[in-house]
Amino acid sequence: MIETSATDQLDYYLTSLDELGEILIDAEQSGSVGKGILRLTLGTVMASKGAIFLYNQKKDELSILASQGLKKRKPFSPPKKLPDQSEKHRYDHIKLDKTPQWITGELKKCITESDMKILVPLFHKDHMLGVLCVGKKFMGEIFTEAELKILEIIANHLTKALYNYELIQDVEEKQTQLNLKLLELETLFDISVAISSVLDVDELGEEILWRSVGILNASKGMMLVPKENSPILEPNSSFNWEDMDALISKKLAVFKKIEDEKSGLIFTPEDKNSLQKKLGEYHIIIAPLRAKDNLLGYMLLCNKETRHGVEAFTQTDLDLLSALCNQGAVALDNARLFKDITKAKQFNESILGSIATGVITLDPLGEIDSINQAGLDILKMSMDEIIGNHYMYLFEKDDEILELIQMAELENTTHSEINMSFLTVSIEAVVNVSVAPRIDPDGNIQGLVIAIEDISDVSKVKNTFKRYVSKQVVDELLDDDAKLNLGGEEREVTILFSDIRGFTSMSENMNPESVVSTLNEYFSDMIDIVFKYNGTLDKIIGDELMIVYGAPISAEDDTQRAVTTAVEMQEQITRLNKKRKKRKDAPIMVGIGINRGVVVSGNIGSRDMMDYTVIGDTVNLGARLCSAAGPGEILVSPTVWKETKKQYSFEKLDPIKVKGKKNKVMVYRIENGK
Repeated sequence: MIETSATDQLDYYLTSLDELGEILIDAEQSGSVGKGILRLTLGTVMASKGAIFLYNQKKDELSILASQGLKKRKPFSPPKKLPDQSEKHRYDHIKLDKTPQWITGELKKCITESDMKILVPLFHKDHMLGVLCVGKKFMGEIFTEAELKILEIIANHLTKALYNYELIQDVEEKQTQLNLKLLELETLFDISVAISSVLDVDELGEEILWRSVGILNASKGMMLVPKENSPILEPNSSFNWEDMDALISKKLAVFKKIEDEKSGLIFTPEDKNSLQKKLGEYHIIIAPLRAKDNLLGYMLLCNKETRHGVEAFTQTDLDLLSALCNQGAVALDNARLFKDITKAKQFNESILGSIATGVITLDPLGEIDSINQAGLDILKMSMDEIIGNHYMYLFEKDDEILELIQMAELENTTHSEINMSFLTVSIEAVVNVSVAPRIDPDGNIQGLVIAIEDISDVSKVKNTFKRYVSKQVVDELLDDDAKLNLGGEEREVTILFSDIRGFTSMSENMNPESVVSTLNEYFSDMIDIVFKYNGTLDKIIGDELMIVYGAPISAEDDTQRAVTTAVEMQEQITRLNKKRKKRKDAPIMVGIGINRGVVVSGNIGSRDMMDYTVIGDTVNLGARLCSAAGPGEILVSPTVWKETKKQYSFEKLDPIKVKGKKNKVMVYRIENGK
């Protein structure tokens, strides 16, 4: 981390205190103050989790005013010694590195769940208002004395603010008791809140109608909504209206007047308009359900019932119904929007749930706010362990992934890596990771999206495959599915054969365990050299190796690498024999033959069992040269000699007769392995 000077640190804390003052001035209620102060507190001391608990002395219970990284809880009983212990530290703080024994019950669960490190009591005079708890710092650092002092200062301001809000609340309650009109409006507000809490469109229509009928003491009512592609208004909900057969058109003069005047209407028996006749009712009040400029329908009520019988609706009734309809229209609009969003969300979730890639979203603070099922399966964790956690804690074992996320944060661009180890899960886990910015429709960055593809199984197969087949063959087969098909192609390659001289007679004097041990030791050294020079191990037959250079991947120096491989093999055999001599084991002597030419390479066999290999006369001649090579010799064909004569010294031998050739074949031997 970059060290900041004491002056910079002081300026930072002073800025935080200035922001604290703005929060206290601008906030309109204690909940806003709590959330704002908690956010400021955690940001100031660089902590990810924390909570403000309010203490109700009358009920002797704690409730959560604001929290970060803590599950929601209902009010609960505090530890018995909380008030006394808090009073001892009313001007101080309590460190929670080891939870004090007096902290018990639900508060202890909260502290343990969020790994709280500091508790600051909130005391006003002799009145305990609650406690402020702060979790560990982002990087696990120790809180400095300055940070602890800042916590105490913030807690002091929070205490005063909470106490003031309690006083204000008492005054407001007394004013409410003295003001009947305010009580009436508050009742309407309560009804509006109840309506707003319903998100099902059909249920909401019933709720709005029922509330309207109740507050205006109407005997019946209905909610009329426009019918799609029709001038007819149809009842969406109805109360105490059994048979409503009348067709009501939105083109009636009544509705045109409501539209023109942007206001509801009251009708009495004296009016005698067409709507009254259609409904057979004469005491009617009707108000539009309008959200912004969108007319959603109309609320129609009949017959205001009182102790003295049915009375005409009043302007106060219309004002109340209009206010209720305005709230109802907003709630209906929100419910419809919520329904659309829910459908889109369910659609997106069904897509995310059906893909094998894990998708994790981070909010602007770097905390995880969603993860799909594939992500849970890959991480092998539960939803509770992940949601709300900061990515630095979730991926703390994987520095490469943390670096990838931080680069995406800083540059606001997508960053991806493949074949990354994933220690968060296990040392065997391998993943592909992509991190991209979350951008809203206005182009604002809202966090990040992390995509994790688990390729552990593919990696295991690939690594296991490479134990048996050359790396080049594995990579080409896995990168191109077409390579798995039967068939072949002509290409020019260099073939190397090596064979242990006299191994059959040597093995007759050895027990089976020694034979296997000798071959394993020999092949281990030889194959390491082969793979060092990118040779393709075609096959092992007994004590013989067949190695190909130029298939499936070719290069200009195929032949040179083949000769270099042969030279190093003989040098390694010399070193190996020194070890065997010390163990009093018989020495191993190897002959090597190398040829270059055109072959047919590809997959040979059946659909269920195939072998990648090369065939042709070039292969046969390479095998014949190996058979002709004496112990420790490397024999090559003229095509190999032409390619490597500048790099190595050769001795031209007499032509030899080989099986399958009419004429003798020219042969060259590498001198002294150089």
